[in-house]
Amino acid sequence: MKLAFYEKFYDCLINLPSPVQRSVKSFINKFRNDSTSASIHLEPISTFRDPQLRTARVNKKYRAIIYAPKTGTVYSLLWVDNHDEAMAWAKDKMIEWNENTQSYQIFTAPEVITPSDPKNPDTSQPSPSSPFAQFRDRELMQAGIPEILLPSVREIQDAHGLEKMEQFLPKEAFESLFYLLDGVPLEHVLRDLEEGKVQSDDFADQSVSANNQRSFFEVTDDAQLNDMLSGTLQKWKIYLHPSQRRLVEGNFKGSTKVTGGAGTGKTVAAMHRAKYVQDNALGRGYKPIFFTTFTKSLIRNLEQEFKGMGIDPHTVHLKNIDAFLVEDSRRLGIIDENTKVLNYPGSKSSLEMWYEVLDLNLSEFDAPFLNAEYQEVVLYHDLKSVDDYIRTSRAGRKKRISRMKKMHIWNLIQNYQSLKREENAIDKYELMNQLTRHYASLPDSEKPYGHVIADEVQDFSTLELKLLRSLVPKGPNDLFLVGDPLQRIYKRYLNFTNAGINIRGKRSKRLKINYRTTEEIRRTAVNTIKNVDFDDFDGQQEEKSGYVSLVHGIKPDYTSFVSQDQEVAHVIDRIKHYVTDGLQPVHYADICIGVRTNKDSKPFIRALHKADIPYYDMTGKHPTGNKTSGVRVSTFHNMKGLEFKV
Repeated sequence: MKLAFYEKFYDCLINLPSPVQRSVKSFINKFRNDSTSASIHLEPISTFRDPQLRTARVNKKYRAIIYAPKTGTVYSLLWVDNHDEAMAWAKDKMIEWNENTQSYQIFTAPEVITPSDPKNPDTSQPSPSSPFAQFRDRELMQAGIPEILLPSVREIQDAHGLEKMEQFLPKEAFESLFYLLDGVPLEHVLRDLEEGKVQSDDFADQSVSANNQRSFFEVTDDAQLNDMLSGTLQKWKIYLHPSQRRLVEGNFKGSTKVTGGAGTGKTVAAMHRAKYVQDNALGRGYKPIFFTTFTKSLIRNLEQEFKGMGIDPHTVHLKNIDAFLVEDSRRLGIIDENTKVLNYPGSKSSLEMWYEVLDLNLSEFDAPFLNAEYQEVVLYHDLKSVDDYIRTSRAGRKKRISRMKKMHIWNLIQNYQSLKREENAIDKYELMNQLTRHYASLPDSEKPYGHVIADEVQDFSTLELKLLRSLVPKGPNDLFLVGDPLQRIYKRYLNFTNAGINIRGKRSKRLKINYRTTEEIRRTAVNTIKNVDFDDFDGQQEEKSGYVSLVHGIKPDYTSFVSQDQEVAHVIDRIKHYVTDGLQPVHYADICIGVRTNKDSKPFIRALHKADIPYYDMTGKHPTGNKTSGVRVSTFHNMKGLEFKV
């Protein structure tokens, strides 16, 4: 006898009191050893709509709901709760194996079941105004809608009606209907479902399809079972959406780009990909894997998650891209221990050095212009001479300059380089070009890595991507690059093709299911940027539609004020309301005030201080205030990657 866990069972389990969790663990061990034991009381209930559902006794008060298959030995744990609540949950539930999706589907049965004509399955009468009237019954069933729910689906009139029915639908059915309502062609919806299936007629193979593993996970490892039952195994480490699993377990012909909105599980997919590549080698098992991202804070979080996932730090090298640049350059002798890397933590900025150059040289150009010109033109193109500089396109630089002025600028650049040599300093991107040249010159057999996985690539520049490209031989599964063009907040030029990375066509994948941001927030955010174009990292326009969130909440407020005093007073009033009067009270630390610039934070900080509300100011170089219990005050840039209830 085998056990499969429905994802909702796991949700129930981790919300139970600790003593009850221990009782559930004891019950499951008993059930695995002998499901016929009298102490388990596994029995059908005549009032249940689904005759295959059973109840089992966890203790005197709690009951588990179990699906007993008509054939086979895999039992599914569906729910655990107080006796009455468990019985109420199971009363109208049905669980069916859907051959169209190769997955078990759990849904609430309609009160009245209208039998279809087996000779003519397209007999349900759609409402003429239904957005699904254009689809035949068999097409909707191919899209994952259970036949028994077709009449109810036919009555849906709009997105609001679909949302009202969401709780009664299997997840994949709701997603398919959402996409169809959003204008996604039926063939695309069916293609995504097909990719989550296995090419086998054997039920044992089909039961572990990506579509089924989204909600049902068969536990065969005792250690993993103990982790699950103790609540230490996080849900995302087991249950993956089929679109995520296809990426994680894919065998790709070359580099792969993965995009997706906030909360769509991009980082989760990247971590699982690292684990999968580590365990399966994918043809390059003799070389380690390099996993990188832009921010140090994310690296610290990933280190802990990697340990819990069993990712070997000797096999998967986890390093922030800037730290890798400096440490590897020192290891290779490109720079020494005393070399200062400009624009790197602990060193002065390149802009400061340009001010020093202009203290000794007259010019019509100011330091910010010259600094940007050097970074965005000279270092971006790795130019070595004035002739190269004169010939090179300055696309993206707004101010046009003549040949004579370019020669003048090049003289200033030489003075800038002399000053750097005097101070034993080097630009970060200058160093990046040198390290890239080193690795690009090596034959494939001497490249340091077999695979590269990069998260948050929207924060990278083309030069960082060139470095990543140089670290690994070109070939199957070489680069796995994850990011979201809509979350790009830095003014860095980024183009995959210019970095020598081919990700066009089928090499670009998109995650569309949002697990973190509410649908109400997602809809408001997407509507806000509906007239804004975003580059897809390769000169094309990123698609903004087609996302759906499976989480719901309150619709965001958007309020305008005639004065800053009114705005600040409103924010203080809202904070007091959420902390003391809200339906679901929150702590101060669960609240964040987001502002555009550091200067914009000052009126709010003064008001918080005056109202005696604890706060934590994240806008300066050194955060101040009450970190553990204060309202966060942050610029939009510093909020990146953080989450708050309000």
